[in-house]
Amino acid sequence: MRLRARLTTTTAGLFMALAAVTSLSGCMTVHGETAVVPAATEDEAEQVLERYFEVTNEARRTYDAELNATVEAGALAEINGAGLTAQGALAEEAAAAEGEEGAEGEETDGAAQLSYANPRFLIPQQAGWPKFFMVDTEIEGNESRWLLTFSRNSVDEEWKARYLSVLQPSAIPEFAEDEDGYLEDIQIASEDTGLSVVPGELGTAYTEYLDQGQGSFLGGPYTSEVLAAREAAAEDPASSTDFADVPSEQDAHPTFAVRTADGGALVLFTMRMDEKRTWAEGETPQVHEMVKPLMQGTADSAVTLQRYATFTAYVPEGEDPVDLRGRMAGVFQALGE
Repeated sequence: MRLRARLTTTTAGLFMALAAVTSLSGCMTVHGETAVVPAATEDEAEQVLERYFEVTNEARRTYDAELNATVEAGALAEINGAGLTAQGALAEEAAAAEGEEGAEGEETDGAAQLSYANPRFLIPQQAGWPKFFMVDTEIEGNESRWLLTFSRNSVDEEWKARYLSVLQPSAIPEFAEDEDGYLEDIQIASEDTGLSVVPGELGTAYTEYLDQGQGSFLGGPYTSEVLAAREAAAEDPASSTDFADVPSEQDAHPTFAVRTADGGALVLFTMRMDEKRTWAEGETPQVHEMVKPLMQGTADSAVTLQRYATFTAYVPEGEDPVDLRGRMAGVFQALGE
């Protein structure tokens, strides 16, 4: 795998939770549809990472969802964009309550700037589109590591982050390398991977697990604990809750998979996980302050939270269960009734 030895830091960086770069040259850009080539050069990947942190830090300071969307795509952009919109609305309300001018566009002490250090650039050789690469990096002041996945659909597009996995170092596996030292990309629809679940079918398998309460998944915060929380919600006398879990379409939210050194795979996939809560007569609906700015309609008796969730899964070789190691989830819109 491709490493960058020198320490890299920047004072620009990300919501919570780099695109103006040089193009690949020669046949790598012209024939990327059929030739097996590195998805990016290491220098290009570093420029993408630097710009990503610069732009997202600026977006966090100014609550600018549109700016954030210039370096993020898919569910990640929807989640973080909604968060910025909600934070900006709450900041304006707070400023108005204090008799000050609106806070839009102003810097805030609450938006701590993020810096990265010691990034590893994990680049596969691929044919066709979309192409992607990953970055495993330290975040200053954080014990967890960030695994960022950038992709684009053509050489004319800018690289954007689609997945952000916040993981303990032990949760990041050792990756397999080809003879040139690049990651081994896995075709997500292939039935010949030797994996316990075909990567492209992971969303469907997870949906069935949540619906039936059984399946080839290890217990944990994104599996057995989710089922337990839903069972508890069903017993709440003040309200009833309905869940709708749907695997996202590959065109809009592609799944990515790379081979690990032990023969398994690290798979990134996206789910749409909506939740409708209806309160009993006489009960007052409870709406989180971060949801209110995203609300359409009035919450008289029910609220539907429209949510995306992205997952980082380790899929073993053979028949062992899948280990969901990371999740980023967020409401991007709410409907009141």
